[in-house]
Amino acid sequence: MKNTKSKKHSEPKKSTRVIKAFSIIPRVYEKELDKSYGVRLKSMKNGEESGLRENLEENVFLKGSFTQSTRQIKDRILNKYDLVPGFCSMNIGNEEDLSAHIKNIHRASYEHYIFGKESNIGMRFPSLCCGISSRNLFLTLMEKGYPNASLLHNYDQDHVYVGLPFVFGENEEKGFIVVDPTSDQLFNNKKIAPRNNLFVAPGAKWKYETDWEGGEDLFPKLRDDSSFSNLHTLRDRPYDKIYESLEIKEYFTKVFENPIDVDIDTNSFSDRYRKKDLPQIKNCVSSFSKSL
Repeated sequence: MKNTKSKKHSEPKKSTRVIKAFSIIPRVYEKELDKSYGVRLKSMKNGEESGLRENLEENVFLKGSFTQSTRQIKDRILNKYDLVPGFCSMNIGNEEDLSAHIKNIHRASYEHYIFGKESNIGMRFPSLCCGISSRNLFLTLMEKGYPNASLLHNYDQDHVYVGLPFVFGENEEKGFIVVDPTSDQLFNNKKIAPRNNLFVAPGAKWKYETDWEGGEDLFPKLRDDSSFSNLHTLRDRPYDKIYESLEIKEYFTKVFENPIDVDIDTNSFSDRYRKKDLPQIKNCVSSFSKSL
């Protein structure tokens, strides 16, 4: 099947609206994806077969350990983005574009959660699996077309998740899409704990408060040993365990200097990821959103 590239973000009319902080309701997105994939994510047990793992493992960066392939990182990420600045953010033209990116990013985290459950990462997924899981998602999003994807590590509270910096609309407002592939471990009430939590934050600072560590803010602090990984660190330190730089202040200073137009391959996630022998339910959630 021939790949179809998305339109550039500079083509649609740019929004003049101001971005405000908001969170999605993950269970709403999850319910639609459950229908499409033929699973019930909230009921999956660790080690339970979903019928999807074989296909999901074709995403080469879904791993059950910290070790990644430096060859795969070079072939699938570094070579693809050889002309992209190491510190970069993505242009988002309007609300429709933002919504499409949110669906893409949440879907990638959802697929990772299925993989995490079935492969039982760390023998206790998602508990104490933020590092492995966030590395998996960070690299997967990069491979799928997001060179701005970044690994963010709050050292004091020892929690890792993923952020994607962006520049929005005519006024070039700065912001982040933040996604946490093990967010449900952070809440005491597991019945309502959000899986694959995702929120949008204006600017370069946000509050991420949960039940973890007594409700401490999980934003990566600039004055301790909090760290990051991004396209720059992958180039500079190509290690199989993913190097994390302590220059977190430099990261937030430089990441908005080079806004770029991302180009998403709409066939990156295709119907082959649906559960085998399940009648396809069309129009639930489109494959790696074509509205970009």
